[in-house]
Amino acid sequence: MPVITVNWWQGNDRHARKELVAGITDVVTRVSGCPDDAVTVIVRDVEPDHWGKGGQLADESRSWRGRR
Repeated sequence: MPVITVNWWQGNDRHARKELVAGITDVVTRVSGCPDDAVTVIVRDVEPDHWGKGGQLADESRSWRGRR
């Protein structure tokens, strides 16, 4: 029973989450051989000011602006 957690920036819509969950489930079932109803995918929306890399918050870094 795989449980996959995805953390991504807040702002993605329901359609994008649905597509992500379906795609991850497809890959996991294909690779592991388990049934799709055994795969759990948890999607967490994270605000850019709660996401840091390279010592900077995402909402303060030029290289991260505009990314999703």
